[in-house]
Amino acid sequence: MCNFSGLSSRVSVYSSTDDYTGNYMTNPTVHKDFTNVISGDVTLGEHVIIGAGSVILPNVNLAKGVAVGALSLVTSGFEEFTIIAGAPAKRIKDRGKKLLDLEWNFLKK
Repeated sequence: MCNFSGLSSRVSVYSSTDDYTGNYMTNPTVHKDFTNVISGDVTLGEHVIIGAGSVILPNVNLAKGVAVGALSLVTSGFEEFTIIAGAPAKRIKDRGKKLLDLEWNFLKK
């Protein structure tokens, strides 16, 4: 997680998850030959904000300035300064960049 990024309450960030397609078994007590656990990094760029109750899955890169609406399920990465929401999360619209000027003034002080 980079500078000026934040997670709201009840956000879950997973670096690994089971495969729920029904093609594999799911359970930590089952031998790995019978499961398909998916693992990967989660990256949150500068000025990323994650709304309450959202879930971020493995292999997700949220670029600088991405805003995630509350209760969203994020299964893939998104480009800079995008507002996303939903389950699964989809692009809603562009996010403003005035916060970059505010960051500059904040750091100057």
